[in-house]
Amino acid sequence: MTVRSIAWTSTIALVSCGQGTPHQPHDVPTHEPTPSARVGTPESWSPPPAAVSSFFDPNPSPTDTFTVVGSITPASWSWGAIELLEGHQTFRTEGYNERTQKLRYVDTYQSSDYPLATYFGDLGQDIVDTFDLAYADPCASGSGTCAIPGPTRPEARYVALHHGPQTAADTCDDTEHAPVLLVHGALQDANVWLFPNGNDGSGGTYDNGTPTTGLVQALESDGRCVYAVTFGNFHGDNYNQAIHVGNAILRIQERHGDEPVDVIAWSKGVLAVDTYLANAPDWTGFGTRLFDQVAAAQAARVPHYRDDIRSYTALSGPHKGIDLNFRHPIHTLTIASTAWNAPVGRGPMPWTYFSAMQCVTFGASPWWFDNPYAQSVCEDRGGVWPDYFQRIYISNLVGLDSTGAPVSSDTLGNLNLANGTSASDYAFDAYNLSLFGSIDDNGDWTSAYLGQLQAAYDLRGDYPIPTDRDSSSWSSVDPDEERWFPWIIGKLVYNPYNPWFGAGYLDDPDHDLCRTAAFEPNSDLCSGYHAYNSNQNVEGTDSLGYGRYRLLNGLGIDVAEEMGGHFIERLSSHGLDPSLPRLFVLYGDDLGAVPFETDGMTCATCTASPHSDGVLFETSIAAIDQLTQGWTAQQKADQALQEAIDLSHLEVGVDPAAVSRIRDYLDDVDADL
Repeated sequence: MTVRSIAWTSTIALVSCGQGTPHQPHDVPTHEPTPSARVGTPESWSPPPAAVSSFFDPNPSPTDTFTVVGSITPASWSWGAIELLEGHQTFRTEGYNERTQKLRYVDTYQSSDYPLATYFGDLGQDIVDTFDLAYADPCASGSGTCAIPGPTRPEARYVALHHGPQTAADTCDDTEHAPVLLVHGALQDANVWLFPNGNDGSGGTYDNGTPTTGLVQALESDGRCVYAVTFGNFHGDNYNQAIHVGNAILRIQERHGDEPVDVIAWSKGVLAVDTYLANAPDWTGFGTRLFDQVAAAQAARVPHYRDDIRSYTALSGPHKGIDLNFRHPIHTLTIASTAWNAPVGRGPMPWTYFSAMQCVTFGASPWWFDNPYAQSVCEDRGGVWPDYFQRIYISNLVGLDSTGAPVSSDTLGNLNLANGTSASDYAFDAYNLSLFGSIDDNGDWTSAYLGQLQAAYDLRGDYPIPTDRDSSSWSSVDPDEERWFPWIIGKLVYNPYNPWFGAGYLDDPDHDLCRTAAFEPNSDLCSGYHAYNSNQNVEGTDSLGYGRYRLLNGLGIDVAEEMGGHFIERLSSHGLDPSLPRLFVLYGDDLGAVPFETDGMTCATCTASPHSDGVLFETSIAAIDQLTQGWTAQQKADQALQEAIDLSHLEVGVDPAAVSRIRDYLDDVDADL
């Protein structure tokens, strides 16, 4: 069996951009009459406090209601229907960049080697068409550029609700089984539950990957009614997404009666469900600094848990946060080097700038060669000494002021133009790639990764940065030892004038400083020395006159946690509502074919106990003790279950073994309740 979860597959991380065959549209989306609003638990809400109101979409009279804007009917081989729900609650304004927007068919990556549009283009187009029910923008079909907000960058109040084929046809059985709601994670949408490896319209999958169908078909074959959400920004705000989960449940109950539903969430999707089930309006202890005030206003405006979930299955989710890209420079470099619409390139970067020499280039870039390993901000950068230590800025922030507000040193454009970026190559949207965001030319702070800021959490106390991995035994296990350190060291040493004398060296003998640097604010821990010592960014010299250059810089994980409103700190100190009838934590304990996280391993061959699912650490995904805080011993024994499964993070939502275990668990819940 070959599971190729294309949203993460590293083999397409560094590929060139191309266009495929123009999309042939399916039936024109049909608008349904808007039903009357469904009312949730009455909440006494007012608009956010004036001090933070600019962080929220305008809504002078928020209510705990939603409406169905309309629906589309996809092709017969796909979803049965997709509805667009509009929430009337208070939503924080979502940020976007070109990497986090929804992809039309024509935007989907396509080349002869990587024909993604063939297998994912129609599925993504259906999502754009659904969001376009709110905008009626002709761009949705693929012509021209879409307005902002618009169908590719929808406002925070909208969410797509997908109906399984049998569910839409009303051939599922809601008398014997509770309906099921599926909640996707980052770099995903609802299609991962239907066709994990895509579908070309005739049943063909990308690279002939298996499985060919997903959890939707499996659960519907058991007679269950199945729904799934697609959020506007898959890195989006977790409080916003918690509200959407609540609205989606209400809509499902509107169709099937008021009985509770079963909810299954994967990866980042668990944070939305956790927030709803943990009764965010009751959270206290928020500080007075800016982003804590924003978080306090958000938490207070999430609906209380309504006793409308029968069982909650959490699949390898970051309940205690994530610091993956802070500790692994190879992952961040991969994002910077990747075409904007390539799946792996759509993740968050915890740096504010990096030296151009990191880019996978060597020598001058010939006009006729489109380097597949240096796309986006790395295109034609850092190949020659004069450009080695020019900085590529992906944020213009330098820190937070005394109130906690972001502070910039200059415009993002000016910083890049002063460091070798041409005016014709620069665009704010293409360079604003940092987790921390940037202050735009209008003076407004914006980040496309609000949910990832909230998920950021320093896990070095549980899993320290290793200091003993520069040996050959780790080169096939640790992604930084395999790719990043050999590349950086080799490029610094290279001397075309005297091959017997190194032109430079990396000041990181134990290979831990460059893996620590992103955790610290404005750190010079990750630095290299080089004979070319006249660049404007030189920060001193060694005894040989080699210039010292900072290779990467960020604001540090403490600032990330603060800008995320200390979300994980807050979430991890609150258990789920003990009235939840059933909780099932199913997490992976296998690294997978291409592991992203190996810092939980104590030796290079200790794959039997990796303390990770290849992306997230065990302490974060095996979080049943955290989730059941406040539960009695009897409630824990009767209502909660945690199991490991021999799968990786990318497999745990789609592999047949996981699907079978989920089906069995829901059958057990049926029998017990």
